[in-house]
Amino acid sequence: MNKKLFKYVFRIQLNSTFFISVSVFCLILIFDLAEMGRKYPASNVEETLFLIKLSLLRSPSTFCEILHYVYFVTATFSLWTMCRSHQITILKSIGRSPQQILYPFLSFAAFLAMLWLFAIHPAGLLLEEKYYANKSLNTSCEVTGGIWIDCPRNKRIIFIKNIYGNKIDGLSIFDHASKEKIFAKTAQIADDMWTLKNAVIIGKNDKITNIDSLEFSPYISRDLIELLSKNPRKRDIYKLYKVHRIQKKDKVSLRLYEMELHKLLANCFSFFLFALMAATICFPINRYKTKINIAIKVISSAIFVRFFNSALEFISYEGTIPVQFACWALMLILSCISIALLIWREA
Repeated sequence: MNKKLFKYVFRIQLNSTFFISVSVFCLILIFDLAEMGRKYPASNVEETLFLIKLSLLRSPSTFCEILHYVYFVTATFSLWTMCRSHQITILKSIGRSPQQILYPFLSFAAFLAMLWLFAIHPAGLLLEEKYYANKSLNTSCEVTGGIWIDCPRNKRIIFIKNIYGNKIDGLSIFDHASKEKIFAKTAQIADDMWTLKNAVIIGKNDKITNIDSLEFSPYISRDLIELLSKNPRKRDIYKLYKVHRIQKKDKVSLRLYEMELHKLLANCFSFFLFALMAATICFPINRYKTKINIAIKVISSAIFVRFFNSALEFISYEGTIPVQFACWALMLILSCISIALLIWREA
């Protein structure tokens, strides 16, 4: 495809994405502002402006989570509009193949995916941090929701229920080498040593020993512990990659953090997937494909992708399937199916 046609299709995508994104963001802002007003009723102009400020800080994070679905809608209806206005027919009549027509859409998907991964998503999380700071919440004492640490070097599995800076609430240690289990209500972190309080040790023969205080060395670096004190779901690509490097150095595996890293990369790849799925929905050109028909297909496809991804992530968190499989399996399978359908339909 020559440069003029490429720029034309690329510009259509840019304009459509900008218009739909602004519309969706405004809807998110309105609903968020309504929720804030319900929770914290404003009695004067100053309080109203403060609520608007909080909504403006929180809404970008919500928008970042659905941007790839917004692009799915944009790409589908841009292709459908080009089909209905006979632009695709004209392009085919001058010798352009569906693959060449789809090339600008995939290029725009690559551009938007990189922009989302390295700029939009980190900016959204940064604004969300400011939102919590304005609400006077201590984000350094954030409940993690449970972290599994696999330590293959010393054959241990550690589960941390909650971590608040240097304090742990709910610690479980499964030592496969000595076949012991250690449960502690609380633990204090100091350099390379953890002090377990109110610990219970279950030995080989199910012998139970109660200890008020126990020193334990997990062989996990201080840098990694500092990173664990915040929710992995509130991390951008830069911080998640930093955790990935540190855990490789410590020879441990953080299942939840690995899942979030792969999930973030899979969401980035989903822009390509949705461009392919949009082409699958719109090609071949059919006069019976109405807006309602297209909308139903887009909504059902998005729900299908979201539901199965969530199911696979839940199973992976339980340790049944690998993290990589949970995050990438559906994306790669649907991509292959979409490409196969496009080739078959246009053959």
